[in-house]
Amino acid sequence: MATNELSSEFVIYGNVSDTQSISLAKALDVKLESSERVPGKPHLVVTNGRLELVGQDGLRFALSESEIERRLKGFARSGLAKACSVARTPRILDALSGWGTDGITLAAYGCRVVCCEVIPEIATLNRARALNIAPKTRFFCGDVIEFMRLGRHEFDVIYLDDMFPPHPKGARPSKSLQILGELAAVCDIEEALDTALEATKDRVVVKRRRNQPPARDLPAWSIDGKTVRFDVYRAASI
Repeated sequence: MATNELSSEFVIYGNVSDTQSISLAKALDVKLESSERVPGKPHLVVTNGRLELVGQDGLRFALSESEIERRLKGFARSGLAKACSVARTPRILDALSGWGTDGITLAAYGCRVVCCEVIPEIATLNRARALNIAPKTRFFCGDVIEFMRLGRHEFDVIYLDDMFPPHPKGARPSKSLQILGELAAVCDIEEALDTALEATKDRVVVKRRRNQPPARDLPAWSIDGKTVRFDVYRAASI
């Protein structure tokens, strides 16, 4: 399984004399610099041991462990759990991790999970949330297609959750998704799916809006929820 592969050169900002800030930076293997040196772009700050993302407008955003705890209640019956066959405790790559909610939930349930995210701020914020609730979650910061092509790690399931396109009725996404949309890099879902099918040992699970067409070909099967659908594709080797 992958080791945590976040750059030790990445910087979070806070009180460099505060023991909680020092401890968190050490746990994340990142540098801690004075909050007086924050850059004029989105960055991470630590206050009272809590890591927050600060946008250019000064708005602060943090991830909550309670969200994972709520999802764990009855998780085995969820569409995601069934699509990933969590009863087998598979090795899972959360390939487009985003805020990491699905990947960390899978890890907290007992699956062996690597979360991949190309934006360092997001990857670091995810890892901070996982420290207490799912400490065995692994993280890779970089291009996921290149990561899958390297083939250094074996996965039973590769999970693809690309950001949904704008809702046809014009409904605005949640604030967390708006912030993610401002930071996130665009991924070619078809290329990611093709690469994942070659890299996985068993299946690729693609999350879609319930009435959204498949990412590419028709899946082997699908699991419908109230608002989302999980399309399951069998590995190319099967």
